[in-house]
Amino acid sequence: MRLDLRAEATTKGKCGATMKINRVVIFTALALALFSPVRAQTNPGPTSDARTQELVDQLKDVIRRAEEQRGANQPVVRQLRDLVRRYDWPWRISLLYDDFHDGDYTYNPRWIVNEGEFWVARGGGLRSNFDPTAYRRQRASDRKSDRSTMDVLGEILLGGRERDVTPTQVNSKSEGEIFTRVAISNAFAATVQLNLRNNTDRNTRLEFGPFQGDDRSSGYRLAYDSAKTPTLSLIRLGSNRSGIIEITDRGIVLEDGNTHTIEWHRGNDGEMVVLFDDREVIRTVDRTYDDPFDGFNIVNKGGEFEIKQVSVFGTQR
Repeated sequence: MRLDLRAEATTKGKCGATMKINRVVIFTALALALFSPVRAQTNPGPTSDARTQELVDQLKDVIRRAEEQRGANQPVVRQLRDLVRRYDWPWRISLLYDDFHDGDYTYNPRWIVNEGEFWVARGGGLRSNFDPTAYRRQRASDRKSDRSTMDVLGEILLGGRERDVTPTQVNSKSEGEIFTRVAISNAFAATVQLNLRNNTDRNTRLEFGPFQGDDRSSGYRLAYDSAKTPTLSLIRLGSNRSGIIEITDRGIVLEDGNTHTIEWHRGNDGEMVVLFDDREVIRTVDRTYDDPFDGFNIVNKGGEFEIKQVSVFGTQR
């Protein structure tokens, strides 16, 4: 009889603890929903509500304890974990911000043009216009002009004649690129506000993202391609491991004359989430790079666009 009573007391204790955890979980979830002024998966920026993040951090501990309890309401815990994921904002350190209102992209922060044409419009953002076909023709024409003197000398001195150089032979880098060097943590949250001009005579191809190394050949990029069906793709760059990680064509339209916002979140676990105008379009995981990044670049591979704002937030590690 004593054993039965003791077992019953133990069961009641476990049930009481489980009910207590469930009550805390539900109460905290309601508090998060009622008191959080920010929308899910939206960059709160420097003016984010610190109380919301503090509540999220506490909720993480509650979820961890609930997962350790076998009798906890697991469906509720899973829903709560999803809710935390939506409202969590671990990227609390501002690493890069530029809205180009000062009219100068060479100072605070300093952007460097590697190729192509970039300028800041008065009262506007960073603009670029790049036509790969025209660029190749120009490079070919310049190369032929430079070699005309060599051709003459060759005729006079050697009696030989240099071979004509075609556009495909001088195609060194058919893209415009601007970049800034800034230390970016492996986990980051990048936001780009932009609008693109609809070019009926050529496709638009815009890429941006964090890079590693002086040559900027490694890292991640998010690419928009108008093509026949507009797509947004997440790309991994590297010497021996470049490729598309994830791609989507679900309602990705940038060339409608409106300003659009693209958010790109990367967590410490390698999970990456991309939002197009507050709508999640990509969620995937890639752990190829676990070191910090050395900067952020914007690459124009064809088209005309205006970058209204660029911001990158990071973590302490």
